[in-house]
Amino acid sequence: MDWQVTVACAMIGYVIVIILLRTLFPEKHLHWNDINLEDLNFPADFIWGVATASHQIEGNNYNNWTQFEQREHKTPSGAACDHWNLWQEDHNLLTELGVDSYRFSIEWSRIEPNEGEWNEEAIEVYSKMIDSLIARGIEPMITLHHFSHPVWFEEKGGFYKTENLPYFKAYCARIFPYFSDKVAKWCTVNEPDVFSIMGYHMGMFPPGKRSPIKAIRVMKNVMIAHGEVYHELKRQNPSSYIGLAKNVTIFDPYRRWNLLHWLTTFALNYIWNGAIISALKRGRMFGSSVKIVKNSADFIGLNYYTHVLTSPFLPQTTEIDLPSREHEIVTEFGYPMYAEGLVRATKWLGKLNLPIEITENGVADGKDSLRPNHLKRHLWMIAELIKQGVDIKSYYHWSLMDNFEWAEGYTMRFGLYHVDYENQTRTLRESGKIYQQIIKQSKL
Repeated sequence: MDWQVTVACAMIGYVIVIILLRTLFPEKHLHWNDINLEDLNFPADFIWGVATASHQIEGNNYNNWTQFEQREHKTPSGAACDHWNLWQEDHNLLTELGVDSYRFSIEWSRIEPNEGEWNEEAIEVYSKMIDSLIARGIEPMITLHHFSHPVWFEEKGGFYKTENLPYFKAYCARIFPYFSDKVAKWCTVNEPDVFSIMGYHMGMFPPGKRSPIKAIRVMKNVMIAHGEVYHELKRQNPSSYIGLAKNVTIFDPYRRWNLLHWLTTFALNYIWNGAIISALKRGRMFGSSVKIVKNSADFIGLNYYTHVLTSPFLPQTTEIDLPSREHEIVTEFGYPMYAEGLVRATKWLGKLNLPIEITENGVADGKDSLRPNHLKRHLWMIAELIKQGVDIKSYYHWSLMDNFEWAEGYTMRFGLYHVDYENQTRTLRESGKIYQQIIKQSKL
């Protein structure tokens, strides 16, 4: 009988633990059909924007990504949106939308194609872009590293080698003075989590490695690089507004009664989200000191897309549909639409006591059938959070136009503008018109 009592006690204990976990960590879902998504109220000084990245739109780059495309026989980025030649026309799209700000990245490989070789012509093009935005009353937000960098830096080992970090710092310190008198808002790096895990664990980004140990090392090094760059740029211009863009993906247990799923969830939430928050708040990351990172941000950028239902058998690729709840709408990327997750995402980032800039949010939707609803749900959620006192300053929709979507090539279309890659024409989608109208009404 003793073993039966032991088993019974263990089962009761298991049930109690699961009940506690479900109570302490609820997975919120709203009845969206009962919500008026037209009721959107934002502060008068709320900033409306869109975002892009250099390698995804400029075209004809030569960097670690083009090298990876060739080596692994991936879809070539090629001319992309030919933005390098068509940027003036694309700035007209920004004016047409009525945005207040535009987040874009500077391509390090254009500026320093070879080690120590400084391309003044490329810098002049970026300078003209910035002047064009300012003349239109659109505030630039520059990202210094958005997944791509020079081949020479990659061949030295990139961010995997700690001794390479001074190269990135030197590039940032040198390019910053060209624009810092005209540009106040800067992101040092985009998504250290995605960059390191996709490139060094899942093998879908360059350099295509599959090692969780290497991924953690790279994430830590990218955060150290961010900290060093932040302090250097603040030394040069203390009035600059500098942060980084952090992807917050929420991991929830696939089966909320399964303790293994809960344990996997806690581990992934720490690796993906908690470690970077800890580095910025405490100067600690993965159990070691990263003091240079502590308090190294004036704002935190939030890139938010979804939550992932997690088990020990989570797929190691994005090429298959991820699990979803029965009532959830699944996007073309294979993950569910989950605007409710913004509550937890902003709560986590709220630990930093920093202003939050929504630096990315959007959906792959070639037919534009989901994007209108996706846009309204997320904006409604943001408006509610602001009412509750969450310090959200801006919203940058991803993306201005369809572009090269990294590992997915040209199969995923995130744009408010449809791009015909054959003739490089841009056409405003219905969702773009909705965003345009929301911006216009908010300014009234």
